[in-house]
Amino acid sequence: MKRALIFLAALVTAVGCASGGRKPSGGSAAFQIRPYETQVLPNGLTILWIPDQSLPYVSLQMMVRTGSAQDPAGKEGVSGMTAALLERGTARRSAPQISEDLEQIGSGFGAEVQPDYTVAASSALSFNKDNMLTLFQEILLKPTFPQAELERQRKNSLAGLQKLADRPEDFSEYLMPRYLYGAHPYGHSAAGTPTSLKGMTRADVQNYYKRHYAPSNSVLAVVGQYDNAWKQKVIEAFQGWNTKEVDKGEVPDFPAWSGTEVLLVDRPDLNQAQIQIGFKGVPRNVPEYLDIRAALKILGESFGSRLFDEIRVKRGLTYGIYSWFDPRLKPGPMGIYTFTRAEKIGETVTETLNTYRQFVKNGVTDEEVAVVKALMRGQFPRTFETPETLARQLLILNRYGIGPEYLQNYLAAVDAISKSSVNAAIKKYFDPDNLRILVYAPRKASEESLKSVGKVQVKDYKEFLR
Repeated sequence: MKRALIFLAALVTAVGCASGGRKPSGGSAAFQIRPYETQVLPNGLTILWIPDQSLPYVSLQMMVRTGSAQDPAGKEGVSGMTAALLERGTARRSAPQISEDLEQIGSGFGAEVQPDYTVAASSALSFNKDNMLTLFQEILLKPTFPQAELERQRKNSLAGLQKLADRPEDFSEYLMPRYLYGAHPYGHSAAGTPTSLKGMTRADVQNYYKRHYAPSNSVLAVVGQYDNAWKQKVIEAFQGWNTKEVDKGEVPDFPAWSGTEVLLVDRPDLNQAQIQIGFKGVPRNVPEYLDIRAALKILGESFGSRLFDEIRVKRGLTYGIYSWFDPRLKPGPMGIYTFTRAEKIGETVTETLNTYRQFVKNGVTDEEVAVVKALMRGQFPRTFETPETLARQLLILNRYGIGPEYLQNYLAAVDAISKSSVNAAIKKYFDPDNLRILVYAPRKASEESLKSVGKVQVKDYKEFLR
């Protein structure tokens, strides 16, 4: 979660997504995005045509509007398994053949699964675009999910989960959704769990694919150097994709819990602690989205932030501390991430909470808002460094029901941010009392120092690897 929010600066999250609920004011002119067209095929597939004649290439990005939140209970990770197996065999080609054929044209295929969506992508030089299109269509529409490939992927996935514990930062991120959400659909990643992976069958994967991969549940972005004749080839490649009813799976609201509690995941041989502090966040389309984004930057998304100055500069408790959030269809998580040496765990958690609670109580200043607005304006051009990043933005905005006018109005919306609007958003959405704190650290060095923070539950890290 944390790294997805901090480092994906080229994506929608980095500029903050104005939902359209707040009308921008001020003098900034509307931003003109690259021209594109939207087409909906009779079977329900939406296609975004984004021409780019600057380079001889073409890329395809297909978003399926369901992700890990639609994994059935007990089958956590089936969305990730399905995406991983798409290129492992089709009605015409085996996994080695697919790999070789992609390599022959200098192309590749990748798929990523997020809680609310799945994206598959491929690209090639324009003189290979016909072969790339054929392979892309075949992989997405005609996968066979061979049993042998499922077993191979299961083995790799289980090994990967076991190795997570040796990467404390990644392991804490893997555990945090479960701690915040429990059995809620947002309470697991697309990687699944050791238990769910061991019990997963080929029929589970086939059923997930049948329930969710459909033209009416998908958006295709086509980017690059192409003409009308090739546009027709794309249409012909996907117009035969059969329309069917899709199980979208309603996601419930954020789970109800109150008070501040600590989950101490014990690993005796760790030399430092990974610390995650989480609370209820927001859905993607809240009107105050830009105010929340500005508040998080002031709190802890960059050098000079409140948390950075207080916890690193003044106290020397860490090399890095960051605020993060992950807005989704329903309220996603929000929180703070840091790390520290074992003997400073209690102090780091306590001082971080003090800084955060003072931030919620006192709000931000005019000077901080002016600085962060300049930062947000300066980051905005990076959002459109390539036509592919525009395509990804449009796909994600489409998933959350936000129109492209948000991009055009973004600069004016930033101008409309004020100290009062940011402070109002902080008071409304930043919770100082109902917190879940996850600490991955040696129990011996941390348990006593954490008891003053809240109720402490201790679990051995191996419990999460079974």
